[in-house]
Amino acid sequence: MNNREQTILQQRQQESLVPIIKDKPDYIRPTSFADACTKSSTTLLSVRMQRGLPSLVGWVKGKLIELFTFLGVFDIVTEYQVQMLAARICAKYHYWTTSELDYAFVTIMDGKYGKLFQHKHDDNNTTINPQDIIEALNKYEQDMLAERGRQDDERRRAEEIRKAAEEAKKSLGLEGWKVYCEKNGLDPATHRIQSVDMSQHDVNQVLYKTEEERKMAEKKFYRQDRRKEQK
Repeated sequence: MNNREQTILQQRQQESLVPIIKDKPDYIRPTSFADACTKSSTTLLSVRMQRGLPSLVGWVKGKLIELFTFLGVFDIVTEYQVQMLAARICAKYHYWTTSELDYAFVTIMDGKYGKLFQHKHDDNNTTINPQDIIEALNKYEQDMLAERGRQDDERRRAEEIRKAAEEAKKSLGLEGWKVYCEKNGLDPATHRIQSVDMSQHDVNQVLYKTEEERKMAEKKFYRQDRRKEQK
């Protein structure tokens, strides 16, 4: 950034209605979609809920100022444009994480989603259309969501593999019986599963919890038998 740009930036910061929030000194920007989708789990909405809207808008404003300065159009963008564009981004893409939005600005700087043109009204009046930024972000979102989906598929496959490995470790048959006895302090050579003599039990009590349930079942079966006889 040259002296002229620094002077403009300082003046703009002094005039700004919302303080500009900068990244931490040790922060490293994402370098790929995979990096952007995994670097942070903090969404713009959660930042707004925890720190307030001014703090979130201030951080996005800082990213926009950096972008416009890089493109060489910062001195022709009004404070109102930056302010409203930052607020619009915070609302429209509230489900993005902070690293996903940060990488969006990186890709726009690289020209991945088109060139941001300066719109000349006359010789002394040049500006940039904020809608171009939104259009670029919309294109970026398609690639970003595709990366999210790819990572979700990988996580599901990894979970399925993990569960299959856990199931494979479980003993079956005789070995499974030995493991069960060992866990319950039983002797697999002598322990037997207790059998149930149904002759000693009232079948109706086993099948039905109450007398009312038994009567309803009898009526149901009676109606079915009557229908069979009528056919």
